[in-house]
Amino acid sequence: MTNTVQQSNATESPTDQSNWPSHARRRRTEADIESGGQKKKGRGVLKGIKVAKKRFANGSSKLHIEFSKTLGGSIGENYRMFVDDVVVYMKRKAPLIGVNKWSAIDSSVKDSIVADVIAKWDLEDTYSTKGKILTIARDRYRGWQSTLHSTYKAYSTDAQRRANKPEDVTPEEWDYMINYFGIGLKFQVTSMYITRCSK
Repeated sequence: MTNTVQQSNATESPTDQSNWPSHARRRRTEADIESGGQKKKGRGVLKGIKVAKKRFANGSSKLHIEFSKTLGGSIGENYRMFVDDVVVYMKRKAPLIGVNKWSAIDSSVKDSIVADVIAKWDLEDTYSTKGKILTIARDRYRGWQSTLHSTYKAYSTDAQRRANKPEDVTPEEWDYMINYFGIGLKFQVTSMYITRCSK
């Protein structure tokens, strides 16, 4: 099986990646690494390092964030870091295995995400704040699943998919998602319907 994975990876060239869905995860090629090419600066997988550095430099554990009174989204100088921090906590806490949509996630998990965010940010613990945090987490959870599905579609065999696991999921989660995307009849029907409607 190892030989099959190596052979299947050898057939994937950078030109094949041009046919991938727009937000599929791409890997650096051996040629890029050997030529000493600098790693492209991009968004990448969020780890919360930028927020931690700013907290350390600030000397306080909590950073300030405001919400727009008209639109409800985060605003101010820390708005991007706030959203990134919510995503980090969401990815740590929200399960991929056994859950196919945000509404199926247990409320205790959602409450835990909100509690972690409120502990690190200068926010009041109100129902409104909780709703705004969960809206961000819900939207990013959907985007995360969409990106994983695009990465799944970028490879033609399950062996290639397993060999090219995204950084932000465990091998068990990725194996579950491969089975979910490949075998899940409900997911396939929904995906075909969305594809047909978008044309």
